[in-house]
Amino acid sequence: MFIKQRFNSRMLALLATGALTCSGQAFAQDTQAYPDHAIHMLVPYTAGGAADVLARALSAELAKRWKQPVIVDNRPGADGAIAVDYLVKSDPDGYTMLYGPNAIYSIFPHIHKKAKTNARKDLIPVAMVGLSPLVLAVPAASPIHDIPQLIAYAKAHPGKLNFGTPGSSSLHRMAGEQFDMNAGVKMVQVPYKGTSQAAVDLAGGQLGLLYAVPQSVTALVKAGKARILAVTTAHRFPLMKDIPSVGETLKGWPEYATFQGVFVAKGTPPAVTKKIQDTVKEIMKEQSFKDKLAMLDFSADFLDSQKFKAKLEQDYAAVGNIVTKVGITAQ
Repeated sequence: MFIKQRFNSRMLALLATGALTCSGQAFAQDTQAYPDHAIHMLVPYTAGGAADVLARALSAELAKRWKQPVIVDNRPGADGAIAVDYLVKSDPDGYTMLYGPNAIYSIFPHIHKKAKTNARKDLIPVAMVGLSPLVLAVPAASPIHDIPQLIAYAKAHPGKLNFGTPGSSSLHRMAGEQFDMNAGVKMVQVPYKGTSQAAVDLAGGQLGLLYAVPQSVTALVKAGKARILAVTTAHRFPLMKDIPSVGETLKGWPEYATFQGVFVAKGTPPAVTKKIQDTVKEIMKEQSFKDKLAMLDFSADFLDSQKFKAKLEQDYAAVGNIVTKVGITAQ
């Protein structure tokens, strides 16, 4: 009886090993075949914005190389949570991915602590594609012409200078609060439901300062209604070399910029993740793709999965410091 039991146990173990081996071989073959059908690229914002435009440009290039459709799927809302949640609930096989900015990873988890899913916990950063700074803009009639003058004015008029942002939990708000902290000043945030109305108020003089993406104020600057003081990066931005950076004046400035890239759900096979990463890297060598990024004021800054995650974690830490000290909560 004992010998029979040992024999049966051994046979079961061998059968299990064989099954696992076959399963492993099938899994490897599936991974090598990736992709063999259509892919969905989620975008956590509405059509027409920078993330959407760049996601469509990247998707077209991926489709060209993989010979499979890459369908852009806009799922806006809840600070990116709707798209992230959809991805987390999809099969982790690389056939559903997300193109989005650092805000979904570095801001959302701090602001929405009770959310069931979030990008930092549930997604894998695959590849960074581009980076664009925010800018500090003032009305054309403002007496402030550079960052030292801004600091001096704010110190002389505590609480009198306001700054506009597209929302109280936006990257723009974080940059504004960080500036106040590093410069030792106090300005008042004025949140808007987007940047369009804020830009109108800036031109009209109702706002003393606006944190915005470059494209939001380009028309005002060209029309002589606004002036850019600086970019919110630690060093000068390659596409705007004539404009100083905040980091040139405020030493130890933790760079505030929007950087975008590709994410997949946790559990996606490493081989699939690497194939996506390597294909994105190839695409970013193309001058035509770099030109598309530049048209939206994004520099082509590829980072592989490991380095992209490290940059996101650095951003997460900087945002966490501001959220905690200022007491920023979801609106």
